[in-house]
Amino acid sequence: MTFVRSLLFNIWFYITMLVIGLLAMPFSFLSRRFALGAIRFYAHVQAFGLWLFCGVSMEVRGKENLPKGPGLIAMKHQSTWDTIAPFMFMENPAFILKRELLKAPVFGVYASRVGIPIDRAGGAKTMKLMLAAARIGVAAGQQIVIFPEGTRQLPDTPTEIKPGVVFMYNDLGVPCVPVALNTGLVWQGSGFLRKSGKIIFEILPPIEPGLKRAEFTQRLTDALEPSTVRLVAEGRAAQA
Repeated sequence: MTFVRSLLFNIWFYITMLVIGLLAMPFSFLSRRFALGAIRFYAHVQAFGLWLFCGVSMEVRGKENLPKGPGLIAMKHQSTWDTIAPFMFMENPAFILKRELLKAPVFGVYASRVGIPIDRAGGAKTMKLMLAAARIGVAAGQQIVIFPEGTRQLPDTPTEIKPGVVFMYNDLGVPCVPVALNTGLVWQGSGFLRKSGKIIFEILPPIEPGLKRAEFTQRLTDALEPSTVRLVAEGRAAQA
């Protein structure tokens, strides 16, 4: 049954991406705001599809902790859904993302409008370009979303903060808002199956700017790790 539900959802996922993406594309080339609106609509369509076909509900907690203007969002990463759902509850996000995603049909066009692409093998040059683009985004009032562990992790993987988020925190001088989640229980990695359950995003209190590297890293870990463990346990209880 899970396979059939997943198949129906994946058909829904790609057909709606094609239809919405192509219809909105001409205007999205001209306006980032229009592109954001199209992605936001698409995200709501996918949330409906997850509920309809797979029995998945979603809850967002702590929205009062999101910055009204620019900020740095440090989000756990367990699923492709982590790159889609935030458009439903963040005002003006800009994602740090892999440059390869820009080559994806339809999706790549929108990634170029709302993302800061990086070359993971680029070393110091990539870091400089990423910071420069993030400064421009912050000046425009964007919330810069970065996955502090660098790539997707399994739900029970302990939090390990990579240097990128630390450099960005030190450079931008804005509050850093941690976001814990349990999406991997329903939509693991880039796999095919979508399990029923309850997805929870929890936006945690911001970490003030100006901390030293070690203190910031510890504060971010102490925020994300226990919250993620708790959300994963809650998600598993809902699935049971």
